[in-house]
Amino acid sequence: MRKKEKHQIQDQNQNSASSPPWQDLNPYLLSMIFARLSLQDQLSGPAYVCRAWLSAALFALFPNSVLDLSLIDKLRGRRQRLRFTLLLKQALDTYDGWVAIYFPSKFVFGYFATAYIAEKTPNVASLFLSSDLVAGSMALPLCVSFMYWKKLRVFHSRVINPEEGFAVLTQLADFCGNLVELGVHGRITERQVVCIVEGFPRLRVLDLSESCLYSTTLGILLERGSKYLKQLNILHCMILDDEDGKDIRDGHYCLVRKWRREMLGKASTNLKNLKMFMHCLEMDIISCAKCRDVKSKYNKNLAK
Repeated sequence: MRKKEKHQIQDQNQNSASSPPWQDLNPYLLSMIFARLSLQDQLSGPAYVCRAWLSAALFALFPNSVLDLSLIDKLRGRRQRLRFTLLLKQALDTYDGWVAIYFPSKFVFGYFATAYIAEKTPNVASLFLSSDLVAGSMALPLCVSFMYWKKLRVFHSRVINPEEGFAVLTQLADFCGNLVELGVHGRITERQVVCIVEGFPRLRVLDLSESCLYSTTLGILLERGSKYLKQLNILHCMILDDEDGKDIRDGHYCLVRKWRREMLGKASTNLKNLKMFMHCLEMDIISCAKCRDVKSKYNKNLAK
């Protein structure tokens, strides 16, 4: 019996010696395996085995050099969010080739956290704020962070407070004047449009869909817009009359058609390179099937 046990032990030692250790497994295959785990399992298991598994877990959590910070919205509990922020810091400290950042819609990063993220991602080209975060606690960190994001080319956000939105756009124009795609949604004032026209001379794509602005404000944009502008999106915008402040779409059908012809005439006369002018006079995107399809295709292109 003892001889059999010795032979079994020797066979086990030989098998363990011939097979590679866990930390030497292919990191790409490991990341593909980790990506199939739930977000909670990714945060609690693989990252704490060894350094090789940590790097594979970080790649599975933030693939394709994209910092998807909106993942934190899916976490419940302080402990899970703490684990996410620890892994986020580890990813920021070990890799500097980030190209895009998606901020969460519910969780708000503080001033120092936002500044730290910006400092560690100087090469980021696209920034997406998925909710009404350009307000209050988020406006100041963004204004400071633009000093690090000088290579920014794409910026999308919603605006609640027009004053704070104007401050963010001003800082964005000062440090990221080479922006080629801008998306601003909310209440758009004349000062904001003037800032967009004068601060981003190389703008090619402008998305103001589902916003609220006056007819004069839209006229300034159509008359003084960037000569490089190729795509303008004002789908389901609430266009207010300059005299009574009412929505132009609520007026008589003939007046609405006349206003639409004037708007298209200004766009064709002043914006020579404009290839796509997306507009719709329906009240909302829910009641317009065509615009829902256009919006979904547009969002898919943004994701790519």
